[in-house]
Amino acid sequence: MRKVIHVINASSRTDTGITAELARSLAWCAGPGLPVVTCVTLEDGPNGIANGRDSDRAAPAVLRYIEAHASDASAAAFVVACFSDPGVSSAREITHKPVIGIGEAGLMAALALGDCVGTIGVSKGQDAKSWRFARRTGIGERYAGHVSLGLDYGDLQHPERVSDRLIEAAMTLRDHHRAGVVLFAGAGLARYTAAVSQATGLPVVEPTQAAVVVALGQVMSGG
Repeated sequence: MRKVIHVINASSRTDTGITAELARSLAWCAGPGLPVVTCVTLEDGPNGIANGRDSDRAAPAVLRYIEAHASDASAAAFVVACFSDPGVSSAREITHKPVIGIGEAGLMAALALGDCVGTIGVSKGQDAKSWRFARRTGIGERYAGHVSLGLDYGDLQHPERVSDRLIEAAMTLRDHHRAGVVLFAGAGLARYTAAVSQATGLPVVEPTQAAVVVALGQVMSGG
């Protein structure tokens, strides 16, 4: 029986194409002897996750999904693909299997690549939430700051609206906030990683990929 890593899009919103983009960005995981990576949308999650209230509403849906699948013999790990990591801590009380939030995993991966991390979010008005998250994870002194694109997640279906803004935001973090590495503070942006890195000369981390790498390491090592 092949093991399965469940990647959970905690939003029920379907017009963004995020779940399909997650699957495309994780296609490199497929191969003989590797777990199956399956990406799912939570139908009972909030219609989009743009603020703390949305994140709080997403947590129960995440917990219901993990509780329903934790006893499956094939389930090997769970990745919560929302940058605020809703329900992650509580889910670890439900199952001994790895539960990984992309926010924390992305931050840890970014810290391994640079001294000072800057984040870019899709929705506007996330600066305070990003600073709280940095302090909660204990990296406040190494957090450069946050730049929001001011877009709706539906805009991710239109790369021409996103690419130049991401590059501009990353340059702002580099030139005005002294960031040495850029972290996308959200899911579904993997297609832009190479372009932003090439334009800025900085390492760029896509957090869902970072979280799945952690999950793969745990599953393949038997942890």
